[in-house]
Amino acid sequence: MYNDKAFTILNSSINSAVFIDDKAKDFYSETPINMSVGEEKLSGDLFRTFKENGKSLIVHKFEKEQMTNDSLINYLFAGKDLILLDWELDDNDGQQYSLELLSKSIEAPYINFCCIYSRSTNFNKIPLYLTAYFSGLQEKEIENIENTYNHLTVEEIEEFRNNASKDIDSFFNENQIAVDTFPIEKFRDKPKETILDLINIALNRNLYFFPKKAQINHEIIYSGEDSFIINNTFVLAIKKEKGDSDYNYLIKRISNEIVKNRSSFFQLLGLEMQSVFNSNERFIDETILKSSTEALFQFRNHIKDDKSFGIIIKKLLIEQATLKLRTAKLKLLDSDFLEHKSGEIKKAATNEDLFQLNVFYNSVSVRSLNPDDVPNLNFGDVFKDSLDNYYLCITALCDCYYPNKIESNFYFAKGKEFPDMETALRLGDTAFLNFLPNNKIVQWGDTEIVKKGKIRKQETETDEQFNYRKLEIELQAYKQFLHKPFYIKPKVYNVERNKLIGNKIRIWDITNKFTKEEIDQKLNYFDVEYVTTLRNDYVQRVANHAFGHPARVGVDFVKLA
Repeated sequence: MYNDKAFTILNSSINSAVFIDDKAKDFYSETPINMSVGEEKLSGDLFRTFKENGKSLIVHKFEKEQMTNDSLINYLFAGKDLILLDWELDDNDGQQYSLELLSKSIEAPYINFCCIYSRSTNFNKIPLYLTAYFSGLQEKEIENIENTYNHLTVEEIEEFRNNASKDIDSFFNENQIAVDTFPIEKFRDKPKETILDLINIALNRNLYFFPKKAQINHEIIYSGEDSFIINNTFVLAIKKEKGDSDYNYLIKRISNEIVKNRSSFFQLLGLEMQSVFNSNERFIDETILKSSTEALFQFRNHIKDDKSFGIIIKKLLIEQATLKLRTAKLKLLDSDFLEHKSGEIKKAATNEDLFQLNVFYNSVSVRSLNPDDVPNLNFGDVFKDSLDNYYLCITALCDCYYPNKIESNFYFAKGKEFPDMETALRLGDTAFLNFLPNNKIVQWGDTEIVKKGKIRKQETETDEQFNYRKLEIELQAYKQFLHKPFYIKPKVYNVERNKLIGNKIRIWDITNKFTKEEIDQKLNYFDVEYVTTLRNDYVQRVANHAFGHPARVGVDFVKLA
């Protein structure tokens, strides 16, 4: 049932594709298809079967001289939903060209799928080539890994990989590989399989390709044996098969691979929503079309401020889209299907999975559609200072747009990292917590008054029993705390410039009490770095509570001792 839904959604989301191969048929060469060349025959068959299914396909015969032709590459990728890319684009070589084209396709935010499509004899090594190219490893880092693990050989790693009965933890112990001391710190939170791949690559680095400029901005999620998610693009390595000349067979192969990865439901849900807008819904409807351009510009001239005018129009379009989506019937949200899928799931989600889902619920990292734009400080932006303090902007959005009206004095809520993920997940919406994409949990307000007391392990307890009891006691402490006044004080900081230059802003603490003695003015300001932006409801909840703080009333009661 899930596979059928995935096929239906993938089929509806693909309207335009491109097939790139150095042996593909050039349809403008005015020569007949050479049936002895597999890729020429495949070119004709793919073009025909895509057309029969109402899909557009460009077939492109690749030449290495085209790599510097930006206009041609833009033509090949612009508006495409699916890329079918040969692995060896220069006879039996040319993997580097494939990697460069793959990198360009990943940088295009509208491309959802890219298939490395090959009959190559080194097909099984494609995941290692992708890891090497997109990991962001630089030459000194590769040398560092190689020197650290030069007691290992590539053959030993291959032998372990081919032995299904061997445990990776045992292999790491036997070969003195410790994740927490891996020489490149940014990879220490990656799975052991990834660490082993990086060691394999470093020990045989002359085989692989690395970009001239390190692609440090690429986030790689290893979602399956031959599949990756790189910067939200699903990259799949599949072998060319005879049946691929049929569109439905090829798309079924791809959809069957998609459902194997851990995040397939969310990926398919996003595709379905995108398809709804592409095929049915419009941002402009008959109501506005009954008006005129003159009326719109009269409204603009009345406002006399193009920034406000633009904000109002964008807000109307967003609300229009929201209302349209609300009435859409998404296949993945059908009750019968959800009930069926729920019954199939036997394994409980890990705390890490629940944490990541809360990150999605809580926040979104804002990136401008125009890369040259410098974003403004806005309602809901979260920043972090060098002392691990967090600052949430709770200033009204209209004042964020026009900081001169408030003399650049912005309201922030201040927070601290919350150390215990399990307690945070148990507390949920009963506490003022937010889950952030930097893998941190932040609690806003005065957490010091939560009295948890010292918890010691009893002699008869196992570690698991002690940890469970400790969490229960901490949870009870927070539950008792719910009945006490919880203060989130709105703090005022003067923002030197409301543009996020280099992802940072400089803020001045104007609540400091100055003495008559000469002081170092530099102590009064500091830089904070942008982390994420909370979704509107989560910010408004904190803001409502914070702005109630100045209106609090203190009363006295007689208390029991």
